[in-house]
Amino acid sequence: MKRIMMLGAGSLQLNAIRRIKEMGHQVVASDYLESSPGKKLSDYAVMADTFSYEETLEGAKKYDIDAIMTTGTDQPVLTAALVSEALGLKSSLSSEQALWVTNKKLMKEIFIKHDIPTVEQVFLKKDFIDIPFDPPYVMKPLDSQGQRGIYKVRSKKEVRDLIGQTLSYSRQDEILLEKFYENQEVTVSGWVRDGMVYVLTITDRVTFSSDEHIGVCLSHEYPTIHQAYLDDLESLTRKICKAFEIENGPIYFQFLIGQEGIMANEIACRIGGAYEDMTIPFVTGFDILKHQIDQVLGIRHPVKVERNNQVFSTQLFFCKPGKISDIKIDALKQEDYIMDIGVNYKIGDVISTTQNASQRAGYMVITGPDEERLTENISKAYDLLEILDEERNLVIRGKRFYR
Repeated sequence: MKRIMMLGAGSLQLNAIRRIKEMGHQVVASDYLESSPGKKLSDYAVMADTFSYEETLEGAKKYDIDAIMTTGTDQPVLTAALVSEALGLKSSLSSEQALWVTNKKLMKEIFIKHDIPTVEQVFLKKDFIDIPFDPPYVMKPLDSQGQRGIYKVRSKKEVRDLIGQTLSYSRQDEILLEKFYENQEVTVSGWVRDGMVYVLTITDRVTFSSDEHIGVCLSHEYPTIHQAYLDDLESLTRKICKAFEIENGPIYFQFLIGQEGIMANEIACRIGGAYEDMTIPFVTGFDILKHQIDQVLGIRHPVKVERNNQVFSTQLFFCKPGKISDIKIDALKQEDYIMDIGVNYKIGDVISTTQNASQRAGYMVITGPDEERLTENISKAYDLLEILDEERNLVIRGKRFYR
C-alpha cells in the first residue's frame, strides 16, 4: 500500500481519488477548503492552497507520502513537480518543465522559439504605453485557470480599465494580451511514453459564444468535426512535445482553428478537466488514469490503444440564476446512455450569474453508437435533468454542438 497526495479535492479529482483507493492505496487530499467532497472520500486531509509549494510540502512531509499528483487542473502541476523534487519522488516533469506549461509567458516564448504557430501577443504591465496590434484583444492572467480573469475587449481603454481585474487572478505583475482570432477550438488529449507521443482523442471544445464568457467551456464533442486537420494536429502535438522536452505522462493541448489555420492556444501536462479519465478509455481502451497513478509510483505499463466507433458528448452545463429548491437526477442515472453525471450544487444553494467556469452547475457524459442516437440521447437527458427553484427548471439546455 502506498500513500498518494492528490492536489485538489473537488469534482474534477473525485474519480482519481476513488481509483487510487480501489487500487489499494491511501489518499491524502489537499486543498484550501474543509468541505471539498474529495476529502470525505480520502484517508487523510490537508488544508493547503494547491498553488502553494510551501503549504503543500508541509502536508506531504506530515503524512510521509509516496507520490503526489493532480488531475483536471493546471496550476497544481507545478506544485506537484516542486514537491516531488524536494522529496525525491517520481515525476514526469521537472519543476522547470512544469513552470513552462503553467506560465503563459514562458509557454508563448517557447512556441515562438520553436516556430509553433500561435496568435500575435504582447505582455503588459499596468503602466503600459502602447499595444503593437489592433483590437479586438483577449486579456489573460499568466498563471490562472478556469477562465478566471479572461476578457475580450475592443480598445486600449478597455484594457486599462480591466487590467487590474485580470491581475487580481495572477501572482505576476503583467498580463498576456492576444490579438483575437475567430476560431473553433479543439483539444488533443494524449499520453507520452519515452518520447513517443500517442494521440488518444481530439475533441471539439465548445465555448460560450458571448464575449462576456469567452473561453468558458460548454461541452467536449467527439469526434471532432475538423477531420481535415487530424494529421496536422497530430504533427503539431508531437512538435510541441519535443519543444517542451515532454518525455512521459499525460498531455492536454488546446488549439484554435480559423481562417489562418491551426494556432496553438495553451498546453497542459495533465488529464483534462472534461472527465477524460472516463471518455478516453471508452473510445480507445487506454486507461489513462491508471497509467498516471502507476506512473507517479514508478510503475510502467505498455501503451495499448484499441479504437472503436463510439461517439460521446461531455455536457458541462450551467444554470440560470436562482435559489435551488430541488435537484432531480436519479432517473438519469438509470439511463444506459449516461456514462456519468454530477451536480456541483446542493439544495438551498444560490446560483449567481455566470462569470467563469467555477459557476458550472454540473456535467453529463452522454454516449451513443452513432451521431443520430447521440443527438437523441442528449435531448432525452435534458428532458430529465431538473435543477429547480420555486418556479422553474434553472438548467440551460445543451445540445450536440457543431453538428
